[in-house]
Parts: sequence; C-alpha cells; structure tokens
Amino acid sequence: MSQKKHDKGKLFHKLHQLQKRMTRMEENSGHSSEKMKIRQSRINNLLEAVKGRGKQLA
Repeated sequence: MSQKKHDKGKLFHKLHQLQKRMTRMEENSGHSSEKMKIRQSRINNLLEAVKGRGKQLA
C-alpha cells in the first residue's frame, strides 16, 4: 500500500507555529506552560514527517 504524500509546506507551517508557541511560553512565565510536553512531542512528530523515517527495508 502506498502512503499519502504530505504537503511539506503545510507541515513546515505547523512546525513553525508550534515553535513560536514554545518560544512565547518560555518568555512569558504564565503562558500555557502545562502544554510543553504535548507541544514538544508534536514538534518531534512533525520533524519526523518532514524528514522521513530514513531508509526502509522491504
């Protein structure tokens, strides 16, 4: 089965938005600090989707 192709521009946009929120959270002490782990895991998932999982063996 083939996997759906992701629009990399859309993924980069989502990634940048999350990075901005993480920066804002670090600068402002009261800005959604409880969501840090959720955002960090989402950033990692998006980076993996953009870069790919590396060489896949059949």
